[in-house]
Amino acid sequence: MNNKKLNQFTLVDVIERKIHFTNTNTIFDKTDFKDDNEGELMAYNEMLADVKEMKENEFVSKYLKIINRLAVQFENEEFTDKQKIEKMSGYNNAIVSILKCINPIYEYDLQD
Repeated sequence: MNNKKLNQFTLVDVIERKIHFTNTNTIFDKTDFKDDNEGELMAYNEMLADVKEMKENEFVSKYLKIINRLAVQFENEEFTDKQKIEKMSGYNNAIVSILKCINPIYEYDLQD
């Protein structure tokens, strides 16, 4: 845990801590959440790269489009394999968790 001033705490820090937690937590059995964790880590790593390069509106727009596309895919039952469903659920949830840090409305309103 860093001891930096909170006004120096960034979204990069949040994402890095989420990656660290996902990789090291002992709260639950990792085998039960293997696919979900894989999806989360995939999203966190993508967002970590993007957050270092993009402006807020670009970042939000990109990830809202992804979330909206995933919603349609889930609704149309395009994911039929249980492992793929779990992975993409983790991916989706990780994106929403970071978007909520930017603006809590993104937990409810995922329109671009």
